[in-house]
Amino acid sequence: MPAAPAPVEVFCCPRCEGALSSISSGGWGCTTCRTNYPTVGNIPCFVDDPTLWRTLWLRRFDDYSSNVELRVNALRAEAENPQLLPRTRMRLLRIAEGFVHQVEAVASLFESMDADGGDPLSAMAIPSRPEGGSQTAVLECYENVFRDWVWGQEENALTLDFLKPLIPAGAGRIGVYGAGAGRLAVDVHQHCGPGTTFALDVNPLPFLIANRMLSGETLTLPEFPVDPNSDNEVVIARDLVRPFVPRDGFGFVFADALRPPFRPGSLDVVVTSWFIDIARADIRQTAAAINRVLRPGGLWVNIGPLRFQTNLARAYSIEEVLELVGMSAFELLSSDKQRIPYFDSPASGSRRSDMVFRFVARKAAEAPATEVPDTAPPWVTNPMLPIPITQSMIALGRTSMFTSSVLGMIDGTRSIVEVAQALAAAWGVEPSRLHDELRAFFARLPAS
Repeated sequence: MPAAPAPVEVFCCPRCEGALSSISSGGWGCTTCRTNYPTVGNIPCFVDDPTLWRTLWLRRFDDYSSNVELRVNALRAEAENPQLLPRTRMRLLRIAEGFVHQVEAVASLFESMDADGGDPLSAMAIPSRPEGGSQTAVLECYENVFRDWVWGQEENALTLDFLKPLIPAGAGRIGVYGAGAGRLAVDVHQHCGPGTTFALDVNPLPFLIANRMLSGETLTLPEFPVDPNSDNEVVIARDLVRPFVPRDGFGFVFADALRPPFRPGSLDVVVTSWFIDIARADIRQTAAAINRVLRPGGLWVNIGPLRFQTNLARAYSIEEVLELVGMSAFELLSSDKQRIPYFDSPASGSRRSDMVFRFVARKAAEAPATEVPDTAPPWVTNPMLPIPITQSMIALGRTSMFTSSVLGMIDGTRSIVEVAQALAAAWGVEPSRLHDELRAFFARLPAS
């Protein structure tokens, strides 16, 4: 896999913009704030807190693998039902086996995430951070891997054709923000002729897959099509083989696009791909962050839908987006839209199409600096700060107390009525008040 240029040429510390130098243990260190930035699977990791980033993703892997184990056991138990059709039984067992293969493949890819070189399945028996969706966070953009590198040739070509006219031929340095599984970033590098292309994202799995594939390895991963066309297609073993050898000068970078590790004025073009509506910041903050890294006259090229998941005041229409871009020291050069098919898998009975907006804007001046929201609360970023008592922590405490108390009563012999009586005696309440709560608690758990 062609490596990106040495970081001293373009990169800086995402925390303080200090200069970077290579360190003896591998990776790079900031000469100003002394933060060390490792490589993960040969990919530079320039997030502003690499230790927290890596630990969070390892814990998310723990959540994911534990959830898969429960699903596999439930599917296998369901397949034992004697009333099932043999074909139904085989379908359930095929899905269960696909989940087993998936978690094995992801575990192998995540080995490079573990700084101690241990097995991520068993590393650190510490409870995961309580966050919504942590069981599926690891697989975010997993399906994009198959779209990008297996069956999505037509979609990839349409997207590139829509984007390519906005990118000047032979640009020096391009940053692609929100690169996902990487295909669009690689296509831009192959077909637009830049000297260097940096693909940025914070989600590790798609990059780890694409990086190993583009290095010449063949990876076999299970795909679970949405609305499969037949029982033979509920799980499909896909071989991921690179379709071409990337030109020199392309590199993946783990980085927060809103706090990118680029020196001010170091890029000629920034491409935001399916990004501006899912970024955690207001479009003004996103524009200011992009403006900072562009050279004078550099271009911001955007492509993607607008599905802002935020309050209505910030769920901008395309007209509002273009107006705010123009107010952020950019000169809007052009804008239009086109409907493009998305996830049109040959194995799936459903497909999606996106109304894709594109625009190109030239940096006209330096934008005023804006504060980008932190990815973590201040008492997490600085562990010396006191932890405030928040409403979410109070709610979590109540839930955790109830869960631990109930689980402590389970010995394989007690019924719900008996657990309710024991807890009621300890808490000084009527057992009848706990019956329905306990029934609802156990109803949400797998039966086996």
